[in-house]
Amino acid sequence: MKETLQKINELVELGIIEKYAIAGGMGQFYYIEPSVTYDLDLIIHIPGEESTLNPLSKIYEWADKNNYKPLKEHIIIEGIPVQFLLEYNDLVTAALNNRSKIKLFDEETYILKPEYLMAIMLQTGRSTDKERLTKFLTEADYNRDIFSAILNKFDLLNTFNKFNKMYE
Repeated sequence: MKETLQKINELVELGIIEKYAIAGGMGQFYYIEPSVTYDLDLIIHIPGEESTLNPLSKIYEWADKNNYKPLKEHIIIEGIPVQFLLEYNDLVTAALNNRSKIKLFDEETYILKPEYLMAIMLQTGRSTDKERLTKFLTEADYNRDIFSAILNKFDLLNTFNKFNKMYE
């Protein structure tokens, strides 16, 4: 994983990615007991690619030059399947803009804060996200005021209240 993170940081140094943060199942590992996941999900911002039909093209060109092979929606980087996800809505953009800098495997990297991960799980609403959110609510060290503010700002309070009724 250390080598994968080094290569992702190289994408930033090369200007291919402006910023990124670990999300998804690997993001949860930092905050709560792990659940099953096999890939590294990254939320990314690519400079100047907003109007492009293929915004990930520079990442795939870099991967090809470095002999990293695509596999479905992933690129295998140093043995780890990595999925590059563009900011796809205002909540995800806010999450990326408020990311935390951490050290993982002695490598500086970025991760979404737990409150944003939780809000994204709630918004996405997949069964795996609901399961993870339940764990976050009981196991994670998160700021309830910040989480509430995010829910209010992104109109997720009713969704959260319904979730709470179902999963209490």
